[in-house]
Amino acid sequence: MAISVPADPASGRSGPQEVAVVRHPIADARNIVVGYELRFGGSIDLGDPAMDAKATSALLVEAFGDIGLETLAGRHPAWVTIARNFLVEIGPPPVRPDRAVLQIKAYHAREDLLQILQRLSRSGYTIALDEWEGDLGANVEELMSLCSIVRVDVSRIPAAELPRVLRVPKMQGALLVATEVGDHAAFLRCQELGFTYFQGEYFAQPRTFKHRGVATAGLGSLRRLNKLTSGDISFEDLERIISSDVGLSLKLLRYVNSAFFSLPRNVSSVHEALSLLGVRTVRRWATVMVLASIPDVPDELVSLGLRRAHMCEILVGHTTTEEREMMFTIGLFSVADALLDMPMADVLESLPFTEELQAALLRREGPKGELLAAVTAYERGEFPTLPTSDTRPTLAGAYRAALEWADETGRAIA
Repeated sequence: MAISVPADPASGRSGPQEVAVVRHPIADARNIVVGYELRFGGSIDLGDPAMDAKATSALLVEAFGDIGLETLAGRHPAWVTIARNFLVEIGPPPVRPDRAVLQIKAYHAREDLLQILQRLSRSGYTIALDEWEGDLGANVEELMSLCSIVRVDVSRIPAAELPRVLRVPKMQGALLVATEVGDHAAFLRCQELGFTYFQGEYFAQPRTFKHRGVATAGLGSLRRLNKLTSGDISFEDLERIISSDVGLSLKLLRYVNSAFFSLPRNVSSVHEALSLLGVRTVRRWATVMVLASIPDVPDELVSLGLRRAHMCEILVGHTTTEEREMMFTIGLFSVADALLDMPMADVLESLPFTEELQAALLRREGPKGELLAAVTAYERGEFPTLPTSDTRPTLAGAYRAALEWADETGRAIA
């Protein structure tokens, strides 16, 4: 998400510099998203928004004012880290209490901050204590008493130490959030320890499997994907594949007739959709719908696949249609292992993908694999850079466009 920030005269650079925002989902035990944490970065160092009031001001004003809260978080609250001196010097952030969770780093709080947090809490703001590690020597109990949520980075604390770390927040009745949850094994451990919400890479990882293969529920989807992704499929073959699946046909027609396409007339058959939109467009959306219809798949995981697909498509630049389609496919199928709960290598064995596409998905090799790696690194908040030109936007700009597009598309295919 590109944000324009005035250039620093001391840097010797002119023109706007770019700050970037990514959102990280926070979900409950059923993988239903309850909020998005906003993380900031980019090509200019504004300072630590957890410590610096000026950095917090610049980022919040641009994020909530220029981009908009609806784009960033939709109907969910935005979880944002607030500098301690921001609250003391400036006051509440420019957002309604019900639209944000304010994250305060765990530390020894002075009386002026405690009084402000008390007022914010009475005004309806939700306050979360972030990066709690159980250090009672820091004397943060009074600060914690004002926080209804406590966030714990479970990747930094040995599993044997977690019960001790959680003892005080549990005694105070805080809602526990496990962050940096790496996989489903860690997710299950956190559930057992009493965490309510979860955040981390586990969301886009396949669950642990004891044997090779895919669950029965996903076999039909894998077979349909095999047919849909087979080479240069003809008009007649695509019509036959889609028409033979009543559920897929109905979903596709409902989507084609939605406001997303804004077609001049109502489309009543797969044949008519193909004639009006073309094989390439119909195949793309049929593939998306097959992936989205896999049983027990979290909506956020489908949204992640759509976002990656469109981001990859944008970043490949003004090249051939075939190149853009391939990058869209690579981004979309980068979550296929998590959707189908099987290793990516096994997924690809069942699909007629080229060696180049397989290398990109399996090992992030080749130019396309490197582009996918940059996209996923950006999602994690690492904010890498790519060479830009007149035909290729920045990662930040592509992310913003893909975020809006994926949210709109997700609503249309739901």
